[in-house]
Amino acid sequence: MLRWPMLGWLLVALVAGDTTAVPGLSCWKRCGFRWFLCSWPPLGPAGNTSYVLTLCYTTRRQCRRFQAGTKTTYTLKHHHVYALTNTTAWVEAHWGDHIHRTPNHTLYFDEAVKPDPPSTGMPFTKTSNQLRLQMPRPQCHSGSRPPQREARFRKMGAHGWTQVTCETVTDEDDSVTCTLGGDGAFEVQLRHKLPLWSSYWSDWSSSIFIPAEILAGPVLSYQLGKLGRDGQRVLRLSWQRAPEEQGDVTYALHAHILACRCARLSEEDAVVLGRDVTWHNLTLSGAEYEILLTAANAAGPGPAQQLWVPAEQRPDLGFKDVSVTGGTVTARWEAPSPGSLYCFEQQPLPGVPKQGVCVKRDFPAKSIHVERGALEVQACHRLAVHGWAPARGWATFALQHHYASNASLAVPIRINASAEDAAITLWWSPSPRATCPGVLAKYLICHAAEGDNVTYGEAEATASHYTLRHLQPGTAYRVSVQEVTAESKGTCGVWWHFQTKPLGPQGAAWKSNLKYLGISLSVPTVAAIYQLNKKRARRLLFPPLPKPTGSKAIQFCTSETSQGRPWPGFVEPLERFSPAELLLTELNPSKEGPDSSTEPSEPQPGPMAEEPVVVCPLGCEKELHFAYRKQEVLSPAGFPPPGSTSYTSHPSEEEEKEEEGSGELSQTLVPIALLISDKPIIIRDPSLEKAVP
Repeated sequence: MLRWPMLGWLLVALVAGDTTAVPGLSCWKRCGFRWFLCSWPPLGPAGNTSYVLTLCYTTRRQCRRFQAGTKTTYTLKHHHVYALTNTTAWVEAHWGDHIHRTPNHTLYFDEAVKPDPPSTGMPFTKTSNQLRLQMPRPQCHSGSRPPQREARFRKMGAHGWTQVTCETVTDEDDSVTCTLGGDGAFEVQLRHKLPLWSSYWSDWSSSIFIPAEILAGPVLSYQLGKLGRDGQRVLRLSWQRAPEEQGDVTYALHAHILACRCARLSEEDAVVLGRDVTWHNLTLSGAEYEILLTAANAAGPGPAQQLWVPAEQRPDLGFKDVSVTGGTVTARWEAPSPGSLYCFEQQPLPGVPKQGVCVKRDFPAKSIHVERGALEVQACHRLAVHGWAPARGWATFALQHHYASNASLAVPIRINASAEDAAITLWWSPSPRATCPGVLAKYLICHAAEGDNVTYGEAEATASHYTLRHLQPGTAYRVSVQEVTAESKGTCGVWWHFQTKPLGPQGAAWKSNLKYLGISLSVPTVAAIYQLNKKRARRLLFPPLPKPTGSKAIQFCTSETSQGRPWPGFVEPLERFSPAELLLTELNPSKEGPDSSTEPSEPQPGPMAEEPVVVCPLGCEKELHFAYRKQEVLSPAGFPPPGSTSYTSHPSEEEEKEEEGSGELSQTLVPIALLISDKPIIIRDPSLEKAVP
């Protein structure tokens, strides 16, 4: 009788069956276990509700009921169920007169597996919001179909979860990619399930801290030391500390010699530094280096920061001998210290770095080695030997630049005359050897006039012109410019000839132009000075002459006015002369008085006759100063002054008073011809001569 009711419940279950998992009821087993655990949520009052678990098998067409009591879980052993058929299960809850039944749950017990949560120690990377994980497959997984994965994440410090489905890429690593929302640090949890319809999702894993992605490499600053005698230099690198959201950051520092990448040392050049390290010193050789600094965290490495370190030259680290025969160079060098590997490089400059020759063998100190290689024509080459030892690292043993060329050391020049007549400028194109460090030492300039000794000059290796000064005009010269290298002797061989300009009309015209310029400037200057000093110069050059009236210039000695000596006139030459040369003045016939045409009138004694006469010894006649020769001539009384137009005019009252007050004798008129004479002249009055007995 129980079979029929059970068949009825089975028909009801088939009609209302559901192939999806219902959160209310679940029955599963763990990987490697043979029993199943069924669980459901509370359906009634706790402690007063009894539960019955019902299983109905499709193939067997029968149902089984399991009394669970007041518990919400029930364990089924493997021999109590049919695992290889579909089963419909539900739970009934009874308390008082109430019956509550859960929805039907269909499952296949053999595949009803719930895997363990994913482990949190899996590697992962994060790039552009894509979280890529290396999740292992569940233990019970079989077949080619990958398991299903899901992830939920939230920002650090947030509360709500965001759940996403992850994509599985079937490859060797079976990687999983989950899309996270935005940049920054996240808290992520994962779960997975087998690719079976009856399997269950695992529980969520513990939280995984996904740090912020390193979008930019650390900013490098460096200080590069000089290459020492030991063939090494120190490079000091420094950078800033990574932000906290990037988590545990490590730094990988790689130093590569571009010309000598020996595979044996590829891993030994890397240095891994911790989060708290913000500087590091690298010991480098003199070769050209590429420095890479990469910051990495749990999300993956960031972009590498690159630093290029150029090769360095040191003259005292040269080879023992370098010779070139045809296109083959032979270099001999000595090892200063022992090592286990060395690299010989011959780099064309400029150009793409070429890989050198690595020789992996031990060598002692002071050992001599010979290297050979092919050189390109018309190119600068850097020849170097770098050795490596475990305790020392890389060091440069020999370093030298060589210019491979068959061209002459003579330099073609262009001669340009300077603005100066005695200077010539020599121009030339920079030598290709000047671009090769240490090859071109200088330029030697030689010049000489025809028949004279050679004069030498020097110019720097970077120069492109040179000026010859103090040359003789109109002279033929020869000149030569020669490149001087370490191997050359520095002698001039190829000569160029030129002629300096003679001093011709151009020079005379130049001088005449200066003369005209000086004259044109001096004329206005003199005129300005003249205008400024006109009045002063007139007073200095032409002072006003004193008038004889009232002066002592007309006083005569007593001897000349005595009765025994004739009275001399106002002007009379002192030197001896004949009576025929005597010049006498004629009285004006227009004067009132006796007729002067027949006989001169008697002189009238004037007021001065009554005055005491100054006694003068014999021969006291003195020459009058030349200035007195040009002074105004006093006319005798009653005669008009010189230059007067009327002979009958009378003097004014002022003039009469002046004559009366002066008390001087009237003077005879002296012709102007006598005044401009250069000889001393004494004018005598004939009327006085007659009065003297």
